Formats: sequence, structure tokens, C-alpha cells
Amino acid sequence: MRGDRCRGVHIAINSLAWYAEPRTRLLGELVAAGVPMKQVHVFLGDAASAKAAKLFASNEERFSDPVSGAWHYRVLHNSVDFTAMVHIAENGPLFTQVKQWFYLHDTTSVGPLFWSNATRWCASGLPACALPLTRYWPTSSMGLYDADFLRSPAALANISALKNPGVSGMRWKIRGVGWEDKLFKVCDAVSPDGPIRRFTRRCENKTLGRRTCICNGLTIEKRPQRVYGEGSTPRQVWRYDCADVAKFKANWARNQSGLAKGQMIIAP
Repeated sequence: MRGDRCRGVHIAINSLAWYAEPRTRLLGELVAAGVPMKQVHVFLGDAASAKAAKLFASNEERFSDPVSGAWHYRVLHNSVDFTAMVHIAENGPLFTQVKQWFYLHDTTSVGPLFWSNATRWCASGLPACALPLTRYWPTSSMGLYDADFLRSPAALANISALKNPGVSGMRWKIRGVGWEDKLFKVCDAVSPDGPIRRFTRRCENKTLGRRTCICNGLTIEKRPQRVYGEGSTPRQVWRYDCADVAKFKANWARNQSGLAKGQMIIAP
């Protein structure tokens, strides 16, 4: 299997310390998909909050989960979509073995083909410094990142600005509405072979002669689902089928305009 040889491709899961149910579900799916769990890193944001205090038996900064085998990191701040990215940037020596990061949120699901898709560019290297799941639609910053790009001065300067200085998570989320996919935009800006057309439905960029995203489109299910059981927040499912990834979006109400149930949004 290709994945057995891809020791440089690692998974970053952006999570909140007290958000256990989505995280447990996703970790089980990663195991089922054949992902080497020692290459999975879970970043537990807001670990200093009262809600999270009982989850930690000690003040250890990281530990290997005995159930899944994934690495878990205790992160004191809640920088919403960028908690994991900030921690990676601030703790570079911990991740020198990583060549590529596949960035996920805990409120995602993966299928059996995920790992083969995630390691597609394992041997060749990514065709860009970062590949969003799609170019045309928002991706919640999910996709593949070249680890050297995230270590670059341009990336580090932008990641530093995304760190929550200590306000509530909700306030930081509202303030950061325009920051979605921020590092993909930085990658576009520093691309040495010319500006990349961001608002295109195709991943194959004919002008540049290379791929600039993972999927040409996605399937959006209009009807929200209570993915995590009765009483949980209704979420709309966005399926990035070519990566075998689904995102359960709680802010589905703002995605209603022009969508029909099961609509496929894809390049013609």
C-alpha cells in the first residue's frame, strides 16, 4: 500500500478539548481507513477552560491516546479554525518529520478511500505549496499543506496573526469571518509562477500547467442532520467526494441560497 510508505504525510485534527463525541467518531473512521495513527495529531484547543479541566489527568503537553494511538496536544487557546495551525507553527521542532499536513476539523467524516487520496502526492511532492479541498467553494481551511510552506516567514507571519489573544471563542470566530482559507490565499500570493485564479471550478490550472486544488466540486445536502444524535446541533453535510471527506457544517443557514437537496456543484 502507498500509505505504508508515506511516513511524511500527517493528519492534523483541529478540535476543542471538550468536543469528545465528534473527535471519537472521526478517529474511529481514520483507523478504519487504514491511516497510520502515529501520523495523526489531535490539537485540543481551549484546554484551560473549566469545561476541559476534568479531561486532563495531568498537565502534560502531549500524549499518545491508548485507544486510537493518535498524538494529542494540550492547547490553551481557542483560535477556532486555526488552533491546530497555530500550535504547529509555534512548536516546529515537534514536527520536523512531517513533509505534508492534511488539515481536518473534528466535525468531519472520512471514508475508506481517504488515506489513498491524502497520500496521492506523497512521492512527488505537492504541485503547490497548499491544495484546498476545492478552489471555488469555502473549505474551512481544510486540505493539504506543504510543511515547508507552513514554516516559511510568509506563512508564520500570517499564522501568528490568527492566534486568539484571549477573547471568547465566539468573539474570535465572528472577528475572523474573513479569515477562512487564509493560508491558501497566502500560498497563492507567494506562488513563484504567477497569480492563481482563485474563483475557478477546476483544479487543473492550464495557465500554470499544474493542479491547484484537490477536488473540482462537492455535493451539498440541503437538509440538515443531527449527526451527533438527538439534541445535537443540526448540521449540513458538505461532501468532497474525490477526497472521501465530508464536513458537517453548523452554520448551514447561510448556505441555503440557490441550493437544492443533493445538488452537485462541479465543473462542467
